[in-house]
Amino acid sequence: MEELATLITAGAWGLVALTLAAGIPFAWRKVLAYIEAKTQLSLAEAVRRMLDE
Repeated sequence: MEELATLITAGAWGLVALTLAAGIPFAWRKVLAYIEAKTQLSLAEAVRRMLDE
């Protein structure tokens, strides 16, 4: 599970880095940051549920 979380996080950060490098408008960067935050939150919830079981 940790590998999956790391992979998803790395992918999300990769998207953010590509976005910044490409100079995509600020609104898109905010959307990507929001998606990254939601991904982190959902992963944290999934891990917490696994640990609770």
